[in-house]
Amino acid sequence: MDEVNVIGNRAFFWYRIYLGVLAILYLGVTILGITLAVLQPETADHDRATLLFVSILYAVLGSIFLILTIIALFLPIKPFNWVVGIVMIAIGMTSCLFLPFLIPLLVYWIKPETKAFFGRT
Repeated sequence: MDEVNVIGNRAFFWYRIYLGVLAILYLGVTILGITLAVLQPETADHDRATLLFVSILYAVLGSIFLILTIIALFLPIKPFNWVVGIVMIAIGMTSCLFLPFLIPLLVYWIKPETKAFFGRT
């Protein structure tokens, strides 16, 4: 196997692992939003209208990002998927939880070997 396929396969493998973890996280956010909207627990800090708004926001945004992540997870190895990968990595970099994992992934993602693996020149 040549170096392009080795580096590209590794980067793509870890990218898909990252997307799987991200999908699980967004599924949890969606479930949390739905649960809060249905149960509407009593809180001393917020009124019911605020809690309902926040729970609907969690459910909607969580499901949108879940769908986008699942779509990105199953995209084929094509030149446009490299760009989708950059966008998905950038979305994850908004959370400090993923930074220790995403910085090395980004370094490998922008290597010429990974670009060549996706068919970009």
